Amino acid sequence: MAELFVIMVAYQLLANVHCKFTGADLACTTVRSIAGRLLALLTVLGLYLVLVRSAYHALTTAISRAARRPAALLLNVTGLLIALVPLALFGPGGINAWISPTLILICLGGTIAGLGGLLALMPLQTWVAWLRGCGPVLILALLVALVMPDITRMMEPIWNINALTSMTFVLVSWVLESSGATVWSDPTLHLIRVDGFLVEIGEPCSGVEGFALVTTFMGLYALLMGRDIRQGRYWMVLLPAALLLSWAFNVVRIAILILIGAWVAPEHAVNGFHSYAGWLMFTVLALLVLAVAHRSRWLQSNPEALAAVTANLPPMRADMLLASIVPFIVMMLSGVLVSAIWADPAEGYPLRAAMMATVLILFWPALQYLRYRPRPMDIAAGAAIAAVWIMLSVPDITRGASSGDHSAFWIVTRLLGTVILVPIIEELFFRGYLLRRMAGQGQVLRAIFALLVSSALFGLMHDRFALGMAAGAIFGGLYLRGGGLPAAILAHMVANALIAYVALATQNWALI
Repeated sequence: MAELFVIMVAYQLLANVHCKFTGADLACTTVRSIAGRLLALLTVLGLYLVLVRSAYHALTTAISRAARRPAALLLNVTGLLIALVPLALFGPGGINAWISPTLILICLGGTIAGLGGLLALMPLQTWVAWLRGCGPVLILALLVALVMPDITRMMEPIWNINALTSMTFVLVSWVLESSGATVWSDPTLHLIRVDGFLVEIGEPCSGVEGFALVTTFMGLYALLMGRDIRQGRYWMVLLPAALLLSWAFNVVRIAILILIGAWVAPEHAVNGFHSYAGWLMFTVLALLVLAVAHRSRWLQSNPEALAAVTANLPPMRADMLLASIVPFIVMMLSGVLVSAIWADPAEGYPLRAAMMATVLILFWPALQYLRYRPRPMDIAAGAAIAAVWIMLSVPDITRGASSGDHSAFWIVTRLLGTVILVPIIEELFFRGYLLRRMAGQGQVLRAIFALLVSSALFGLMHDRFALGMAAGAIFGGLYLRGGGLPAAILAHMVANALIAYVALATQNWALI
């Protein structure tokens, strides 16, 4: 999931690919739909493992018994790098002109990465045996997930129902007028204009995908839960309420994007309609509805039995594996979200900080057990990284300086995110999960290889790849030399704190 987000964010934010302007519209939209299918498949798989805990325990047991396969993990990392090669080869601005080789490399790299990831966990025959043990329900659910983009496309004609579009445009106009904008709209042609910014809301951007996602996920939940929920109440009460909520959410989404186009940046608003952000937000909305249903005694046919089963299960918030991965996914998702709302994504950093802080608080039951006594070498390593980073950034200080004044609130959240939140989240993922899993125990060559690979991936997260990779190698070295995850986090915090101090003093926020 994390690797999928890396690829989606890279080609959504850095390259900003618009399929309609590439000359390969069909191929481009097909590859984009593959990302949507994989996201739906992984989400459905996660939903299944949450609801059918016996399958979850069978899977984790099979993985723990399988022999480690460094070659398969190398295949996974190689595939991820191949998928990102076009960004380095053609540059973010040249992707649209070189779309055909880009799509080939993305598909090739994604296939290799996916295959390597599966085989790194356990052999193919073990996967097949586990799927057979789950029965036909999981197979059916995964097949539905793979065709979910096609289901949304089949539901697009709903947008042409006059009553729905007219009411949508009336409510969007009301929201826009409440902000003081001058609004003109034509529901029959799906046109709406605010202060000279005119858009046509097409079927793929209408939010009908929200109806499809909510209905499909609720159908899968009902299939998995069977007689444990009151089907009549579920379909007659919760489904209409969920569809109404999805519709209201889309009204607000359209209004916000139009205001961005009218008052901030037209191209950014258009990109917001065409980004993955809408699909991700509707997916989250559907899962929130299911979370409410799962906790509602009014919808459960036997709430006492379900509560008894749940009471014997370990809380997911205390799962260190999830605590190492989920915050990183949220951090990547927050980048997509602010880029869909703000012309300058940096202005949306308070929202990113809020999302990162929330997910860390959510996993506090797992993180609170990290124990550590600060070591001078960890502090010195962080200070050295900061010194080199600042010195090598001096020639770029005027070119990279941020323009405009920032509020005190923005500065505080920027510092909070840079000094505390980001170091914790990045170290949890790159050292606490990736390096730990790749390095294993007691194998020097494997540990060196794991250090190089995890550091290289860490470097890709930064504008200065070489410096980022070197910093990642130092953090990883501290982790491997006995300091563990807290040592890497402390060194990362020290480095970011010193860099942030210089950024604050010089108002050069591009440093961080």
